[in-house]
Amino acid sequence: MLSQFFILSSRGDTIAFRDYRGDVVKGTAEIFYRKATSWKGSQAPPIFNVEGIHFIHICRNGLYFVCTTKFNVSATFVLELLGRLSGLFKDYCGVLNEESIRLNFTLIYELLDEVLDAGYPQILATESLKCHVHNDPILVSPPQKDSSSKNPSRVTSLPGSAANKPVAVSLEQKRVQKNEIFVDLLERLTVVIAANGSVLRSEVAGCIQMKSFLIGSPEVRVGLNEALAIGREESGQVSLDNCGFHECVNLEEFERDRVLSIIPPDGETTLMNYRVTGDFQSSVPFVVYPFIEDGETLRSSVDVTLKLRCNLPSNVHATGVVVRIPVPKSTTNVSYELGSGQTSEYKASEKLVYWRMKKVASGAENQAKFKLTVSEKGKTTRKEVGPLSIDFEIPMFSCSGLIVRFLRVFDRGGASSPSRWVRYITHSDSYVVRI
Repeated sequence: MLSQFFILSSRGDTIAFRDYRGDVVKGTAEIFYRKATSWKGSQAPPIFNVEGIHFIHICRNGLYFVCTTKFNVSATFVLELLGRLSGLFKDYCGVLNEESIRLNFTLIYELLDEVLDAGYPQILATESLKCHVHNDPILVSPPQKDSSSKNPSRVTSLPGSAANKPVAVSLEQKRVQKNEIFVDLLERLTVVIAANGSVLRSEVAGCIQMKSFLIGSPEVRVGLNEALAIGREESGQVSLDNCGFHECVNLEEFERDRVLSIIPPDGETTLMNYRVTGDFQSSVPFVVYPFIEDGETLRSSVDVTLKLRCNLPSNVHATGVVVRIPVPKSTTNVSYELGSGQTSEYKASEKLVYWRMKKVASGAENQAKFKLTVSEKGKTTRKEVGPLSIDFEIPMFSCSGLIVRFLRVFDRGGASSPSRWVRYITHSDSYVVRI
């Protein structure tokens, strides 16, 4: 079914390559990279055709995971396969980046030989592959010790890199392996705000992920909000439009007590997916107040002033905030005035201004002034500014209001009390502000 599979770096270097059928021309990796990076207008779609060869790809952490085929295959099936493969590599290497793939190339090829046979997918479950894989992973960087781990019974938070450990380790590593479990509540936020400040669209796509390094096979219970409503017909303090569960979750216990009960398999497991639309418990995280006017030299400049206000709760902050500002096509130069802790960059090839802030606290109001120098000014020049898009990450916060009440491990074998880590992360998926 699939002719080739390969992994490319962001520079186009081939990190891993397998040709399963020999029915496509050589140099497909170069053809793909040249086409994907020269796509007009925006980034290349996940599926495209070049001279009868179908290229299907996903991007993860700056890496391209690509399949080629000449057959009329199900595109969604192949995209799902690529997603599973990237997750599988992460499970076995600990972290998914260029360095880990290069260091563990023998392990990657061993996994590919087990997963794909003559281009047909076989086994994709992390746990099922452990008995067939014999190469030990090479760790990129061991997780750092945290002072809070001295109390293993407590449920607390930990940096995202803490769970970047492989699920399959050598016997020597197993002797010192910690008995611990990680649960992440991740939310992707989609918002469209009109020019008058009203919210036209607001949606949260979330999931609860678990990565287990527990000794043995104990039962794990994750308690969610007691007043959790599913569907618009139910009412509760927190309402989800719909949700889906991993096949191992006990649904009877969830319906009764809002508890996810599971014996976690090896690797990263998505316990629950959910979606929320409409009004959130809190207001949208960011509001932008734009002011656009003609510059001092009316025929050659436009002045843009932006005020960004953070509406997060008092104990929460946002990190890695980037505001992308499209500018008129006739823009030749951009100058700016910024506050402390802010940076800006104008990319002429993209006709975009990037306004960056490392950290934005609750209630903070940041302001930036941009002077756009244009070669020619028409009636629509001012209208070419915007709409704005904002990228950000909010640690230890969920827009939906969903929380983990408790994380309990029931080990009847009497193993030592495991360390339990819970993390919340909300980040932007598509956050657009019209001006």
